[in-house]
Amino acid sequence: MARGLTENDMQRERQRRAGNDDRRGARRAPRVTAAPVVMAARRPRPEAPPAEVSADGAASETTAEPIDDTVSRVTDAAPSAPNAAPAPRRAARIVAAPSRSDDAGRLERERLLSRFMASQGRAMISRAADDCRRAGVEFPHEQAVQLQLLEHVDESLARGAIAALGQILVAEPPAKRPILEQRLRRLEDAADEEGTRRAAAELRRALRG
Repeated sequence: MARGLTENDMQRERQRRAGNDDRRGARRAPRVTAAPVVMAARRPRPEAPPAEVSADGAASETTAEPIDDTVSRVTDAAPSAPNAAPAPRRAARIVAAPSRSDDAGRLERERLLSRFMASQGRAMISRAADDCRRAGVEFPHEQAVQLQLLEHVDESLARGAIAALGQILVAEPPAKRPILEQRLRRLEDAADEEGTRRAAAELRRALRG
């Protein structure tokens, strides 16, 4: 550097050189690429409902509530529950309580049937059987009851008893065989109607066979 340079010239020369060095260093420095900015996509907000106009003409703004996406998705995905079938109704069953008159009639029929079974002799048995018939008593299809009816003076009842005993004795042995044979023999020998005598004789032969 020439000696004739002043102090100011020397200082400007140093600044110029320093600037050139800075520019060369900037050119040599690696270029840094800025990272791309990722912007998250936002769900479009529903349009706000139109403003309501009040009575005085001023528009009032309606603030829309934010939509909860989680609740919406859960509600859409949840299966609809099946309609519960209504419980079947139980039909009320009405049972009529027995009246006192029914109880009294039943007791009376039982009493008359008991008296008929306890009767002895053709006349007493016939009267007791007639009382039962007037009261509407049905004679059971039993061996003891039909054995009593063999003594009735009405031979139609005696023939009915012979037919009933013929059916009963097919399934069970005679409970009172001597009494049964005695009454059948009497009907076979002393009955007024031929049909009664014939029916009694046939049943007696069946017992022997």
